[in-house]
Amino acid sequence: MAHSPAAGTALACAPGAVALRLSSPQYWYQAGKMPRFTVHAVSSEGQPCRFNIGARFVSVVVASDQRVWSSADCVSGGGSNMVVLTRGVPAVLSVSWDRKTSSPGCGGTSHAVAPGEYSVTAIAGQLRSKTVNLVLGAPGASGP
Repeated sequence: MAHSPAAGTALACAPGAVALRLSSPQYWYQAGKMPRFTVHAVSSEGQPCRFNIGARFVSVVVASDQRVWSSADCVSGGGSNMVVLTRGVPAVLSVSWDRKTSSPGCGGTSHAVAPGEYSVTAIAGQLRSKTVNLVLGAPGASGP
């Protein structure tokens, strides 16, 4: 992952040339444990290209029957991180979730979410990762 001034000389990655992959170190989280996610952005272009992996541009979205939380809702600062992707070499964004709801623009009141199963997807514009499922355990539950 390059964080160099050369980012200005590379062209933007072409639509469809970047794939997002979402992972979590575990699929079941005990009550009180914050789920963590890693997003890998990988280019398939032959030449290095620019991609913004900043928190305002790549979001992790948690849903149940409807959208529950997005990492892009309450980003502080610029939320921009322009990187130069080289074919096959991932740029990485790490995100954790406080198990509360969120709203676009950080408006509204956030609430703790109920234990249960949730689907998680990384999104950047039209790009989407495969969905990952995770389970939030209830207080007192010892594991799957």
